[in-house]
Amino acid sequence: MAESYLSTIWYRVADLQPKLRNHVTVHRHRYRGRAWYVLHDHASGRVHRFTPGAYMLIGQMDGGRTVDEVWRSLAEAHDADAPGQDEVIRLLSRLHQNDLIRYAGSPDVADLLERYNRNTRQVVKQNLLNPMSFRLPLFDPDAFLKRTLPWVRPLTGWFGFILWLVVVAAGILTAAMHWEELTRNLVDQMLASSNLMIAAITYPVLKALHELAHGYLIRARGGEVREMGIMFLVFFPVPYVDASAAAAFRNKWSRAAVSAGGIFVETFAAAIAIMVWVSAEPGMVRAVAYNVVLVGGISTVLVNGNPLLKFDGYYVLSDLIEIPNLGTRANRYWGHLIQRYIFGAKQLKEEVATFGEKVWFVLYAPSAFVYRMVVMLGIALFVAQKFFVIGVLLAIWSLFNTIVKPLFKHVRHVVTAPALRKVRRRAMGWTFGTMAVILGLALLIPLPLRTDTQGVVWLPDEAHLRAGTQGFVTDLAAAEGARVLPQDLVATLEEPTVRARISVLEWRVEEMRRRLAATEVNERRRTEVARLELQEAEAELARERERIAELAVYAPIAGVFQPALPGRELVDRYVSEGDLIAYVLPDGPRQIRALVSQDDITLARNRLQGIEVKAAGHLDRRIAAELVREMPQATARTPAAVLTSAAGGPFLTDPTDPEGATLVEQAFVIDLTLPEETDPLPFGTRVYLRLDHGAEPAAFQIWRRVRQLFLRQFNA
Repeated sequence: MAESYLSTIWYRVADLQPKLRNHVTVHRHRYRGRAWYVLHDHASGRVHRFTPGAYMLIGQMDGGRTVDEVWRSLAEAHDADAPGQDEVIRLLSRLHQNDLIRYAGSPDVADLLERYNRNTRQVVKQNLLNPMSFRLPLFDPDAFLKRTLPWVRPLTGWFGFILWLVVVAAGILTAAMHWEELTRNLVDQMLASSNLMIAAITYPVLKALHELAHGYLIRARGGEVREMGIMFLVFFPVPYVDASAAAAFRNKWSRAAVSAGGIFVETFAAAIAIMVWVSAEPGMVRAVAYNVVLVGGISTVLVNGNPLLKFDGYYVLSDLIEIPNLGTRANRYWGHLIQRYIFGAKQLKEEVATFGEKVWFVLYAPSAFVYRMVVMLGIALFVAQKFFVIGVLLAIWSLFNTIVKPLFKHVRHVVTAPALRKVRRRAMGWTFGTMAVILGLALLIPLPLRTDTQGVVWLPDEAHLRAGTQGFVTDLAAAEGARVLPQDLVATLEEPTVRARISVLEWRVEEMRRRLAATEVNERRRTEVARLELQEAEAELARERERIAELAVYAPIAGVFQPALPGRELVDRYVSEGDLIAYVLPDGPRQIRALVSQDDITLARNRLQGIEVKAAGHLDRRIAAELVREMPQATARTPAAVLTSAAGGPFLTDPTDPEGATLVEQAFVIDLTLPEETDPLPFGTRVYLRLDHGAEPAAFQIWRRVRQLFLRQFNA
């Protein structure tokens, strides 16, 4: 017997006579081609996975043989492949901590009472650690599920799956055909008070069907469901069932089917609802159907069906790829990599895992962390819009649980873990050194501070030739593309009635003059009235004569003449006063008009050190621009449609504006000019602007954005 098999504390466990508890059953599973043994604790509903080597010990624990006898029989039978005494002690410790074994003479009643109290404390602790999703157990639903199972059994097999495929496919096709109408003004419809009232009813009902699907699928495959209750999800009550018994099923497809049951129900309901929504008239039925589509679709894609969160999608993925406890093992594997390859703890034993499992571990842990942070903070911000204090507390709690608490546990592990005693100095150096570097980078080292926006190559207002009066365009004096100088005649208009109106007004002025002369002699009391009438007639005559002068259109600046319509289509066309007739495209440096968001305008005003421009289609060319004018007041109108989100720009427009020119958030207009040596850019070209504000530590930049977020979202 090898000396390495021995342990100095073996005497403390050698005479124990362990035995699996009566409520623990054993199942043999295969994961990724390897055999494992699963112990199902029916009292707690939890399952525990062990290797075949560990089960060689567990299988011989019958309550009559001592631990020493079991270990010696294995050592004699397997020699060098037998487990060491320390391994046996660790296995016994794990079994005992999870209440899977008892010893001869141990008081079962006391143990069961202690188990109950411990489980109760664990539930309370879990609820406190996750206030956004805490559970309140209510009753045992197993008898109800068993009695009603015959009514739903056909839906738990292949018939139900094929029916689901057909209905969901029809729903997806219907949604694709009405996608624009379905998603129009989506956020406003979701947050409307009437929709929230409907959601308060439809969401719990849909979730009840979701949870019952889990229960029926477990019962249909021979499992038991012993707990059902209410889960408060972001303080909103929804039902839940404990479906952990499915983990004991030997067939992975059975386990995955139970996990996917809720997803099947929600997507099935959403598919039916979308077809009802399309065919129903506006009213309550249509509103309820729309809400079911939102709940069944959005919650499934973003939360429940997403494998990066520990909901149904996570367990479906774990079952299908045959990696139980994927999230926990991925985090543990990352910890092992850090300790072994960074801290240098070469003596640490690596967790049993195949190469494929390790690939999943490396990819899954960081992806899940990032997505979980985005979802949790998104929920907190959403709640804070209505309940500010609660939302801020949720955000703080989320950051504490996902960053502060894990960091504290890591530091404590580095400082106290016996496994790192030989490399503790190096581990502490790496840990605290990394924290110091990150803190230093955030607080001390300046990083480039820049803001990005978009603009358009702008045609000056004086380059737009507009009709000064109404009339027909009779002739274009300048050809398309011809060069014109200031005050060159470029177009003439004709208004057939203007000369007749002038003739009438001339005779009226003459009449008013003679009437004024007569009243000065005969009726002095009416003299002032006659004088006012004469002035009015003269003013109207002057206006009409001005209109005749405006029938000739002259170029205001030098440049290239470009009619508003191609060719000679503008000739003989009627135009109203103010209508665009043509452009005069100026020579020389181009002007750029851009929008700057309210978040960035202070930096643009006070800390602008340079502006870099790239034109669409010429992103390899950087052009230095100069700020020439800044509008002092924000505007809600976009200067060019190319800057709006509908045209691929960064600024959102109000969906209720049919012209698409009203911005959701006001912005500031700035004008830039390009150097004279710059090659001319076509007017209307989109340009990308980068405003340089020097350098600033990352911590200050983050603080500015967080403060702006609070100001924008909560006005606080």
